[in-house]
Amino acid sequence: MRIAALLGANALMLVAGLGLLPLLGIARSWRLLLLRSGLAYLCGLLLVGIVSAHLALLHVSFGWIGLGILAALSLGSCAWRLSGTERPAWRRPSWLDAAGLVALIALTVDYGRAFRVAPLNRYDAWAIWALKGHALYAFGWADPVVFAGTSYRFANLDYPLLLPSLEAVDFRTMGAFDTRLLHLQFLLFLVAALLAQFALLRDRVPPIVLWLSLFALALAPAVFDQLLTAYADVPLALVFGIGVAAAGRWVITNERWALALAAFCFAGTLLTKNEGSLFVIAVFLGLLAVAHARWRLLAVAASVDVLLLLPWRIYVHGHHLSDINYSLGDSFDYAHVHARLGVGPIAFRTLGGQMVDPQQWGLLVPIFALLVGAALLTGLRALPLFALVWTMLAWLGLSWIYVISHLEYSSYLDSSKERVVASIVVGSAALVPLLAAESCARLSDRGRDRARTGDGWIP
Repeated sequence: MRIAALLGANALMLVAGLGLLPLLGIARSWRLLLLRSGLAYLCGLLLVGIVSAHLALLHVSFGWIGLGILAALSLGSCAWRLSGTERPAWRRPSWLDAAGLVALIALTVDYGRAFRVAPLNRYDAWAIWALKGHALYAFGWADPVVFAGTSYRFANLDYPLLLPSLEAVDFRTMGAFDTRLLHLQFLLFLVAALLAQFALLRDRVPPIVLWLSLFALALAPAVFDQLLTAYADVPLALVFGIGVAAAGRWVITNERWALALAAFCFAGTLLTKNEGSLFVIAVFLGLLAVAHARWRLLAVAASVDVLLLLPWRIYVHGHHLSDINYSLGDSFDYAHVHARLGVGPIAFRTLGGQMVDPQQWGLLVPIFALLVGAALLTGLRALPLFALVWTMLAWLGLSWIYVISHLEYSSYLDSSKERVVASIVVGSAALVPLLAAESCARLSDRGRDRARTGDGWIP
């Protein structure tokens, strides 16, 4: 019964996301809505998370009624905006897409056997994420007694509330604080991200390349292991990865809907963990480096993200909350930084080793590095340079956190190194299909140009 309630709640999230696609400009007709409907589930998860997290600051509980109202409003808006537009025509899916979808369903069912019964037995899952989700479920809002209480300082009280809010929605729809079925929501994050990646790139990337990329990510050992912990790092990485892929598409095509989708995913990233700010800043700097002529659009997208984060930052400032591990203000504590400068190279090498560990992430990062190099050799510039800039900035930024932290660096690095690299790995892996497709297209164009000029052998 509780599984049915959880799946029903997620079905309403999907409906809400479907209605959001026209608003973001992703679907301007019924035909495009069908073509890009795979983006709906992830958009719905983020929409419900963002709305419920903001309502929690206003003493408003969000459950079945909220989901129903949000889904109805989204559907009504969708029908109004798409009225009279081009209708979809039935097309039989290719055998490769059909096989990929069947394999994805089989993988989800197989993973679900573990996620349905897994115990909530990891410290951060209990002490941070589920604690806040349970408090939102019990109190109905972000009551400062818990969310700003000195007794709960250990729970990283300055972390945003998107994930705990989604957990609270699940608890309300299930009617209980179920610490086992909660894991299914984390598995559904993976499903939503894979469907979104497919819908986002299906018209730019050959099916075989796209499906191989999707399953390379889904089958990476760290994805299964870390999702099962019910920590926020992999959900953060999955949402961020779709944002990076959308940003990469925008770099190539200049489609505004792609930038709108990226900005929406980055808003979800900012509202999931504090580290999300580092990754989002790195991506916007990467975009600015290769698309500086389009800086006005980037400024608008960044402003929207800042506005969505602002209510939570006001709450944090109003209750004098701060991270007990580190503060970016420590970057200006020159005595402290000077004494720990040697930590930077150690952290940089350690994090790099985690990213290329085949027992965690398979070959995702080596393939990414290989394709960036290949793209540069084929004459591509914007996409591979964007990929290089944001990944290096994010890597350096993560390393800097260990320099400015007041915790003993070896234990801090050892306990977090496997988790914190997830966003860099998943974000870089999200660009692999685009890099491969654009490199192949550039080589094909060169071959045709040589054939037309008689330079080269033509079979």
